[in-house]
Amino acid sequence: MIICPICQSALSLQNKQWSCDKGHCFDQAKEGYTNLLAVQHKHSKQPGDSKAMLQARQHFLNQGHFAFLATAINKMLSQYSAQNIVDLGCGEGYYTQTISKQQSNANSVIGIDIAKDGIRMAAKRCKQAQFFVASNHRLPIADNSIDFTVRVFAPSDNQELLRISKPKAYLLKVVPGAMHLSKLRTLLYKDLQAHSEQAEDMPGWQLLEQQKIAQLATLNRPDMNALCMMTPFAWKKNKELEQHLNSQDDFEMNFEFVLQVYQRQ
Repeated sequence: MIICPICQSALSLQNKQWSCDKGHCFDQAKEGYTNLLAVQHKHSKQPGDSKAMLQARQHFLNQGHFAFLATAINKMLSQYSAQNIVDLGCGEGYYTQTISKQQSNANSVIGIDIAKDGIRMAAKRCKQAQFFVASNHRLPIADNSIDFTVRVFAPSDNQELLRISKPKAYLLKVVPGAMHLSKLRTLLYKDLQAHSEQAEDMPGWQLLEQQKIAQLATLNRPDMNALCMMTPFAWKKNKELEQHLNSQDDFEMNFEFVLQVYQRQ
């Protein structure tokens, strides 16, 4: 199922090393992940989310604030009897871990992210899944081998999704709901724009269902700071937001997500 990023031949694992029949070898790190991101496909020295953003996300998710989303994701996976599952843009592995634990009938669970620090953290927290550093636009996965792909806020290339997916395979996309984090975004933007909840038209895929989930939460200051740091808002902080974060100990925050299930045609 795993292919060489250089020649696209099948890779096999032996003695903590992945290798293909053309002699390309990739060592498995002590944490259990493998770096399959070819140097020529890196567009920066450290692609993907920064270590600080990943650590903030790990702290926030470990508090259970998005456990309701993880539950909804796994309910969808169980409904469609997923067997070979890939979590694209898995980051520090929170959702991959819940999938590995709850989808006990799955044959394999794979986590992929372009951020090496994220994959290292994911491999440490979840030993049941396989983790690879790779680009979602050049996946080290064989043709027609995946029957369920999960994308939580992660960009990807549709042709790559079609290539790795079996006929009639499923894709679960998680996108922000219309008013997701609106209580935070009002502190950053004068004109608050609602997120679009319209499902993306994806050639080769048919939308089967769409479900919206929402939850209000009370965050303490460390969790609120982590939330700001783990999102793109980390680069948009203004004086009003800084004052707000320093003015109180508890914050009410709203979370909204839309889960969209597609099937390959």
